[in-house]
Amino acid sequence: MIDIKNYKAYIFDFDGVVMDTESLHFKAWNKGFSHLGSTLTEEEYLPLKSTGRKHIVNTFSHKIGREISEQEAEKICKVKDEYFKELCKNVDKSLLINGVEEFLIKLKKEDKKIAVASSASTTTELLKKVGLTKYFSVVADGNLGLPKKPDPAVFLKAAELLKVEAKDCLVFEDSIAGLKACENADMAFVAVGAKCDKAILEIKDFTLI
Repeated sequence: MIDIKNYKAYIFDFDGVVMDTESLHFKAWNKGFSHLGSTLTEEEYLPLKSTGRKHIVNTFSHKIGREISEQEAEKICKVKDEYFKELCKNVDKSLLINGVEEFLIKLKKEDKKIAVASSASTTTELLKKVGLTKYFSVVADGNLGLPKKPDPAVFLKAAELLKVEAKDCLVFEDSIAGLKACENADMAFVAVGAKCDKAILEIKDFTLI
């Protein structure tokens, strides 16, 4: 096993890394898209994770072969947001990625700096809902209005808030866009439930760390 103890800070993506909420986002997007008579498959949605709603809607527009008007896009996003909030009412610790809380406890005991860096604006709310806020000294999420991944802005902002240089951070990420953002930030990273030959480690979950 590769030693991951020599970093000053540990930065976690949220959806798909801390919690399995990507499945909820997928359902919510398709609830919105269904009004236009089609949906995305899981395979089509996978590379869209963390890329932002404008890119997701544009990709769906290409799939159905026509332009989606601004009014239609607003309706899709409204339905998506409302359904996602509805799904989140039943969120609990059963959606945590295996071993993640135990790993956070371990890092906290070692007095490591820990942050969440997520494109989602619901991150802070969900952390509170499942009682994980206490592990993170910094949360950089979609509410900051930063460019979406693969832009490295959210990771660099987390490092800045932690007062740690990028080279001293280790990121845990699952999405294609997020993994590219790690590269763009010049940060070492672990691919969670994903394949990436530039990751220092690929893990299914946190049970073996």
